[in-house]
Amino acid sequence: MAFTVYKGAAESSLPIALVPLWGEYPNVEGSVRLGIRDTTLLLIFKMRSPQLLRMVDRHNGPVYRDSCVEAFLQQQGRDEYLNFEFSASGSILAAKGKNRENRTFFDPDLIDTIPRTIEILENNNRQSRYVVSVELDLRAFGLVEEGREVNLRGNFNACGDGHKVPYYLAANPIGTVKPDFHAPAFFAPLVVTGR
Repeated sequence: MAFTVYKGAAESSLPIALVPLWGEYPNVEGSVRLGIRDTTLLLIFKMRSPQLLRMVDRHNGPVYRDSCVEAFLQQQGRDEYLNFEFSASGSILAAKGKNRENRTFFDPDLIDTIPRTIEILENNNRQSRYVVSVELDLRAFGLVEEGREVNLRGNFNACGDGHKVPYYLAANPIGTVKPDFHAPAFFAPLVVTGR
């Protein structure tokens, strides 16, 4: 599998379904749309779940416990990968490293420069629907070098560890026994194409 990333606005790309992993999660659905402008990766996540959690109020906090969407990205040929995790509260966790352990967190001031919007479409006792739009400057985070083409692998995920019924979804299947998005062996190439 490969993810097609269209040059231009993410809104005009086809949605990529986030599929349930490690269980079934009634009434949880998600998708991501991908676009690219120069070296800025454009992401639009659309989510629906029975509950909306927006408790984390600081960058690099435990955003995975909230209603959370994620982008895991790795330069082709490198061992190190980056994870960007976006709470529906607007807080972001951003880190880099070669595996789940010993990750280095990015400075909150740099994280705060990431343009993002959270739009709550519905939030009641039955379901919540929300959209997270993000513009990731790949050069600022060391994923693209000056004068080089974008050449990435990755995966896109959604989770809610703190929900009454925790859920885990991903765009590319992950073949681990327990929930683990830190699985570069299951990253897929991002293929940039023009229109």
